[in-house]
Amino acid sequence: MRVSAVAACISLLFAFATPLQGPTRADTGPRDEATESFVRGFVRFLAYHEAGHMLMGQIADMNKDPNWTNSDREDYADRFALVLLAPDANDPDGVEEIISAAAGWLQVDSSIVRDEPHAPADVRAYEILCLLYGSDPVSFAEFAELAAEAAPGRDCAADYQAIDNDIDEVFRDWSGTYGIEIGIVYGPAGGGLEQARDFLARSGVMEDLKYDIEADYHLTHATTIQAVSCRGMANPDTFYTDRKRGATRDQDHFVISLCYEMIDDRLKHGMRGFEETAP
Repeated sequence: MRVSAVAACISLLFAFATPLQGPTRADTGPRDEATESFVRGFVRFLAYHEAGHMLMGQIADMNKDPNWTNSDREDYADRFALVLLAPDANDPDGVEEIISAAAGWLQVDSSIVRDEPHAPADVRAYEILCLLYGSDPVSFAEFAELAAEAAPGRDCAADYQAIDNDIDEVFRDWSGTYGIEIGIVYGPAGGGLEQARDFLARSGVMEDLKYDIEADYHLTHATTIQAVSCRGMANPDTFYTDRKRGATRDQDHFVISLCYEMIDDRLKHGMRGFEETAP
């Protein structure tokens, strides 16, 4: 990977060291590719996080393990997403997107979040940095200092190898056969959410996730990745459900949902977020 690409990623992280505060600003019109890449990376991480939950429920039944708390499952889903998305060091676009995910969490003011099982937003960002560095400490050597600051005393390489091995042993299917195909649905997006729908369709996030899951994991139940309007929900973000849709196991339906409202909000924030936020 070019040094300039690494430097740009590090600069992006420092730009978001201070969480956003205050009211959202109005839509600023046409968006440049840098902003779209930033949002795409963050949304992709959220989608793959939900896929971690789906695989934990469909393959390993971890979602009902009494020895795991909700916080344990959320942390595991974050690590699952990082392993699925860990870029090759010679893929600057992939590196930029995963760094955008970390930067996206640094935009979030954790002080306003209450009573939820996810780790604080900055901790989620630091976990991404540690495991990204740990995925290839030689090629990502320039991230060593950031990883050390983000996760003091941790062996990021050992942590990455442990979760990667766990996913290989518990989740991945090596038979070469395909399970049940994943369905993709783009729901209607009225009320000014059309640009968010168009952005998501152009991003290919849902299609990439479908391909990555189907290629490495053997799904045994009907599964859908859907983009929907979540108007009226308390937290219109991304979510996973495995509600029973029928009387038998064969009629269970696993669903990963991405809310247009979350994407619209991120696109409006852009890379600077609020007007008073330094570039």
